[in-house]
Amino acid sequence: MALKINGWIDGITASGVVLLGIIFGLFFIYKSRKTGAKLLLYLGLANMLAGLMFLGVFMDFLLVLTLEQNIENNGIVAIISYIWFAPVIITSMYIGAWLLTPKIKRHIVLIFLIISIAFEIIIFMDPLNSFNFIPEPPTPPDGLLIDYNVNLTTLAGILMGGLLLPVLIFLGFGFMIKGLKTSGDIRRNFLFLSAGSICFCIFGLLEGLTVPGFLVILVRVGYLSSFWLMYLGLKT
Repeated sequence: MALKINGWIDGITASGVVLLGIIFGLFFIYKSRKTGAKLLLYLGLANMLAGLMFLGVFMDFLLVLTLEQNIENNGIVAIISYIWFAPVIITSMYIGAWLLTPKIKRHIVLIFLIISIAFEIIIFMDPLNSFNFIPEPPTPPDGLLIDYNVNLTTLAGILMGGLLLPVLIFLGFGFMIKGLKTSGDIRRNFLFLSAGSICFCIFGLLEGLTVPGFLVILVRVGYLSSFWLMYLGLKT
């Protein structure tokens, strides 16, 4: 099956996010071991998990290139991407709670863990209802990769919003307020963390709203840049 230009853009950029996410994550973990900055270890883990959120597109792309057919559109392509969403959020919230509210970080992580488990159960039990697919299953796409995003009107969508919105408020604006109350290097670090958290939420949301095409390149570059901004905020 010959891929159309938008299929190539979708596949190449998704492959870049998966591979660079793993590479960047390993680099952050290496820097953590070298400098003793423990939070860089969690950032590296979050970065790799965030890269794996494009694993469905990546695997669909590889299958088309090798076998000239898409993954069977029964919901699995979305599951193997969004299964990593909850771990990314939990890891990110742990970093934020460690820096902003260290005394109750375990309580915050526990709350997000419960919501995350519910989200994972729902998408596994009912993937075809939890996600929007283009084209609708079982029709395979014509020269394109399978496009999918969480259906925001379902329980999975509500739970996803319940995980993503606090990241924007607690981390994005929490780090910003913390930074504005300080000065010097500490201010700079918190503002980098704020920018990284906001970029993650915005570009992550745009990923679900953007039709595969040239705009996808900007969205996925912005998505990857969010973790470099957070790295600049955490490095010593």
